[in-house]
Amino acid sequence: MKSDSASVEEGGSMFVLSGEELTLPYGEINALISSYADNPKIERLGNRVVRSNLSSNVLIETVTQRAAYCRFGGSFVSISKDLPSLASPLEIDLSTLGKSFAVDSFSLDLEKCGELGATIKAKTKGKVSLENPDYVFDVEAIPDGRYVLGLSPNGYKEFQWKSRRPRARKFFLPSAIYPKLARCLVNLSQVKEGEVFLDPFCGTGSLLIESSLMGMRSVGVEITRWIARGARLNLIGFSLPYEAIIRSDSASSLPLTHVDGISTDVPYGRASSTKGLSTSEILDGFISAASESMYSSSQKKKFSVVMYPSTVNLEEKLSSQGNSFQLKEQHLLYVHRNLTRVVSVLQRM
Repeated sequence: MKSDSASVEEGGSMFVLSGEELTLPYGEINALISSYADNPKIERLGNRVVRSNLSSNVLIETVTQRAAYCRFGGSFVSISKDLPSLASPLEIDLSTLGKSFAVDSFSLDLEKCGELGATIKAKTKGKVSLENPDYVFDVEAIPDGRYVLGLSPNGYKEFQWKSRRPRARKFFLPSAIYPKLARCLVNLSQVKEGEVFLDPFCGTGSLLIESSLMGMRSVGVEITRWIARGARLNLIGFSLPYEAIIRSDSASSLPLTHVDGISTDVPYGRASSTKGLSTSEILDGFISAASESMYSSSQKKKFSVVMYPSTVNLEEKLSSQGNSFQLKEQHLLYVHRNLTRVVSVLQRM
C-alpha cells in the first residue's frame, strides 16, 4: 500500500495501531481520519503510531471506537527524546476534576511507564488508577529515538469481538468473516453515520452487523434465499436496524440507484454460493453494477472495497470496463499456502 505522510502541526490527535504485521491497520485509520477531517493531514511515526490534524475530541473518540485495528486514540500531547519532559505541556488539574489516570504503552516496559507516571502525577495532582482510570496517557517509543505522548479522557478502549464472532450468531456458515476484519472492510469504504452502505454479497451479514453498529443505513444483497434469511436473523439477533436484505439473482444488476459506499467479500470456493460462476466472472458483473450504483454528481468521494483471492487480476478488469474506478490501495492477507486474499480499495471516478 502506498502512503503519503504530511507533517502535522502542533496539537491534533494521536492513534496507536494494533501490532498485526499488516498494512490494513494504517489503511483503516487513514480512511477514517480522511472521512472526518475537513483537510486531513496524517503523519506516520513508525509502524504503530499515527498523528493527524483531527482535533475535535468527539471525532477523535468516534474514529477510535470505529477502528478495528486501533488500540488507542486521543489528543496529541508532546513528542521528545526526554521521557519526563513529555509531561511539560500538561496544564490539567485532575485533583480539582476528581479524575484518576493511568499510563499505558505497547512499546515501553513498566519501569519507564512508572517513571513518566510519577512526573504526570506531580504535574496534574491526579490519582493513579490502573484498573479503571478516567484518563489514559499513552506513551510510545518511535524509531527516531523519541517518545510520543497522547491523552484520552475516555479510559481504556474496550473490545467486544467475542460476542459477535460467527459461531455466537444465530445463523452460521464456515465462510463467515470475523467481526474485526469485517469492521475494517466497512471502515475502508469511508461511509459515515446515516449514509447508505451496501454489501452486494452479504452472506451471513458479517459486514452488515458492523455497519449497523456504526450507525449506517445498511443494505445487503444475497443470491441464495436461505442465506439471506440467515443474515436477517443475525441482524435481528443483535437488535440492529437495517434498510433491507435483498434476494437477487445476480450482483451484476444491483437493485439500487444510490449508495455512499460498498464493501464486500466476493464469493469463491466450495463454502460459498457462486451459482456456477467463477470469481473472475462475478467480479466482472460486480464492477459494472457498482459503478452505476455509486455514480454521483457531487464532490463527495465514494469508495468500493473488494476482498477476493490473489489469483484474480483486478487491474485488468478495471481497465477493460472504462476506468470507472481507480485502484487507490491494496492489502494482502495470507490465509494459508493455497490462499492469499487481496483487499482492494477502489475510488469511483
